[in-house]
Amino acid sequence: MTAGPYKNPAPTVDVIIELPGDKIVLVQRKNPPLGWALPGGFVEYGESLEEAAVREAREETSLEVTLIRQHKTYSRPDRDPRGHTISTVFVAEAQGLPKAADDAQEIGIFDRLSLPSPLAFDHQEILQDYFNHLTVRTVRPPSPQDNEERIGQVLKLLKNRIPADTQIGIILGTGLGGIADRLQDSSSLSYQDLPFFPQSTVASHPGKLIWGTLAGKKVLVLQGRFHLYEGYTPEEIGFPIRVLAAWGIKFLIIANAAGGLDPNFLPGDLLMITDQINSTGENPLIGPHLETWGPRFPDMSRVYDPHLRVLAEKTARDQKIPLRRGVYVGVKGPCLETPAETRFLISMGAQAVGMSTIMETIVAVQSGMALLGFCAITNVNRPDHPEPVSLESVIQTAQSAETKLSALLEGVLAKLE
Repeated sequence: MTAGPYKNPAPTVDVIIELPGDKIVLVQRKNPPLGWALPGGFVEYGESLEEAAVREAREETSLEVTLIRQHKTYSRPDRDPRGHTISTVFVAEAQGLPKAADDAQEIGIFDRLSLPSPLAFDHQEILQDYFNHLTVRTVRPPSPQDNEERIGQVLKLLKNRIPADTQIGIILGTGLGGIADRLQDSSSLSYQDLPFFPQSTVASHPGKLIWGTLAGKKVLVLQGRFHLYEGYTPEEIGFPIRVLAAWGIKFLIIANAAGGLDPNFLPGDLLMITDQINSTGENPLIGPHLETWGPRFPDMSRVYDPHLRVLAEKTARDQKIPLRRGVYVGVKGPCLETPAETRFLISMGAQAVGMSTIMETIVAVQSGMALLGFCAITNVNRPDHPEPVSLESVIQTAQSAETKLSALLEGVLAKLE
């Protein structure tokens, strides 16, 4: 704890350092021995509160922290024997193990709900306020390093099962899982058997990782995907894509069921996605970043690979499969669109709308994959003549488009070099 030069009231900072696994860091100081305390101290001249918080955390724990938010400010005439202090509390996150430094006699890592005793000064109250602020008391989301370790565990499980030179991935959405039945020499694992994989909770999403050959090409198929409306975070939805990238997948074909926004569309049409709009308000790249994932700010000007799109159009012409082209807009769901929302989405320039795909493609683009995307148009949203839509009808229509989509995918794969 650095002694500050300010007169009373003196500005101080305290830092609640969160570690993976729902843990926080506390210190015991050498002098005076006042019990367990949050890392912190006085603000030096010329320092901002944020700078002081980062410095004090480093000096007392040797951790490099990232400030998440400013939690609360306390005015305490009697907090410190040296006089009146105004303490600003920050919440920060860090990786690694803390080491005692500066005037810290001992350092401890504690479960947030099982704190040591005694706690110094008013830190019991500070921490109680912090706990009350947590709306959901769950384990902190995994850090990038945690995710890398988890990906490694999945790859270890798959290592002696999937051909190492498999470079093509396919994601099949609502009502389209039957395409996987066309694979030859196939094997599979349930998502339940894959460590840290989310679990499919939606009808017509079997939740299997399947590998085999399709049109003579080795493929890895995700039969069933995950959605924001299921309660999964963007990072959880992106986790399987990071597994595919770590495996070495270079080409990713994504198929979904979507509502048509163009009044000329018909249920059962196939649409090739030319671009996309993220209208979910979410992004899987927010938060800490690892350089091994790809660029921190990936370029999204060509989400869907132009060469794959040309190949798909040529294949569709050769096979006489009608193929629409258009922009896909992703929404969070699970409600279907109101007529007013449909008009808004049309005004944005979208021709199809769905509740998936966006989180996956963002991670895939960052990972450097070449993408090709298709929608099975299951219904057409006509805002002036709205008609009710049920999940059952969506699944049935998507399944009716499977034959055309399967033929198109096999044709594309056969020509893919």
